[in-house]
Amino acid sequence: MSQEPRRPFFTFGTPMKYALILAAVYMMPIVNTWLVYGGTISPQDLLDSALASLVVFNPLAVLIVGAVYAWRHGFNATAPALFGIVFLPAALIAYNETALPYALVYVVFGLAGEGIGLGLARL
Repeated sequence: MSQEPRRPFFTFGTPMKYALILAAVYMMPIVNTWLVYGGTISPQDLLDSALASLVVFNPLAVLIVGAVYAWRHGFNATAPALFGIVFLPAALIAYNETALPYALVYVVFGLAGEGIGLGLARL
């Protein structure tokens, strides 16, 4: 008499794993704020790193993660949506409310990354 294995109470789906990776990337400016309070960097350096993160590093990370996701798992419309949704708490914690429109930008970059990943998968 064989029994079915027990399913865990809660599991992360594949798109959510990638979104959580991006959540860690989105929260990097918080580490910089700790460095300001510790006296390691100046407030101007904090502002520069936050803007660079918002405009350069986060879209690049979304593009790369979207490409890897689509290359390994195929197209999924929920993945780019999750990439944008996961940014919303980071926008309110690490930045301010003026960073909220970047969530839509990250969804677009996620879709572009998935397009790149699908192209790589067909090679």
